[in-house]
Amino acid sequence: MFKKPDVWDRELREIRIDRDEIIKNSNRYRIGSVRLAMGRVCTQEEFDEEKQKIISKPLP
Repeated sequence: MFKKPDVWDRELREIRIDRDEIIKNSNRYRIGSVRLAMGRVCTQEEFDEEKQKIISKPLP
């Protein structure tokens, strides 16, 4: 019998974040995440930039 692929095994598309769109629709997130409602999210590029800054600092 053929088993349907598990959701964990699927390749998902890259998620693109549009901060302006999130803020525009912030009333949808009133009950949920405060970070989303206020637009306090970072894009993958911002995350990678911050990660590189942290990695480049020498350890004490």
